Amino acid sequence: MQPIKLDPSTTTLNVSIDGGVAELSAGDVDALIRDLAAARAKMTPIHSAEPPDDPEKLHHSDNLLWSVKAAPQKSAIQFATQHPGLGWMSMWLSRAQVEDLQTSFEFELVKLPQAR
Repeated sequence: MQPIKLDPSTTTLNVSIDGGVAELSAGDVDALIRDLAAARAKMTPIHSAEPPDDPEKLHHSDNLLWSVKAAPQKSAIQFATQHPGLGWMSMWLSRAQVEDLQTSFEFELVKLPQAR
């Protein structure tokens, strides 16, 4: 297989594969990302339960946007984060998961110097 070539502009993405070219809108790219992520979730090897130590293997974003909303009908909290390239990703967290997350933050915060 020939390499996949991506040629982005501000409104479209031209994707070249095996000599063919497709022009995708931002919405098309979002749908493709979702479809690729769903397909990848069914493949092996599975992603590790722990983040990789290699920073090159992580998606990075330095301007974190997040949203937290109670969802009483699910007895959960909806926690969502926004990545500039991946968009909004949300998950439902049970009370126990939220409490574990809060405890994890508290344990890690003590390792950081106090802000001045």
